Amino acid sequence: MALVRLMDRLTGLVGMGGACLVLPLSAVMVWEVLSRFVFDLPTFWAYELAYMMTGAHFSLGVAYVLREDAHIRIDFLHARFPRRVKKAIDLVVLTGFVLPVVWLIAWRLVNVAWEAYSVGEVSGESGWNPVIWPLRGIVAFGFCMFSLQIVAEIVKAAQITFGREPPA
Repeated sequence: MALVRLMDRLTGLVGMGGACLVLPLSAVMVWEVLSRFVFDLPTFWAYELAYMMTGAHFSLGVAYVLREDAHIRIDFLHARFPRRVKKAIDLVVLTGFVLPVVWLIAWRLVNVAWEAYSVGEVSGESGWNPVIWPLRGIVAFGFCMFSLQIVAEIVKAAQITFGREPPA
C-alpha cells in the first residue's frame, strides 16, 4: 500500500533526524564536563540544552524504532510463534491498546505545546531560561509520527494476519 510505504519513508527521515542529535548532544555533554571539572567553570545552559536534545532525540526516534521492530518485547513466547500468529498478536495489541494510548498522549502533547507557545512559557531551570514551546512542539510532533507509524504497522500486521503479504 502506497500510504504505508510513504509513512515508512517519512518515519525513516524523521528518525534519522533524531539520530543526528546524538553528536551535538555528546558535544554539549563533553563541554559541560570539561568546563565543570577541568576549568571549574560550570555552564548554566548545558543541562537545559542536553535535556531538550535528549527529549527531541527520543520522541523523533520512537516511530523509527517501531518501524524497525527494535523495541523491547518480552520475547520468550512471542519468538516461538509462526509469523502470522506474531502479527495477529501485534494487530490486537497495537489496535486495542497502543494506538489509543499513544494517540491520547499525542493529542495532549499538541495541546501542551500550543499552550506553551501561547503563554511564552520558559523553562525556569537555569539562568538561560529559554522558551520551552519548541521542545514541546518537537515532542508532540514525534508522538504524532509515532501514532501514524502505529497505524502503518496495524495495516501491515492485518495484511500478514489475513494472508495478504505486503510486497517487500
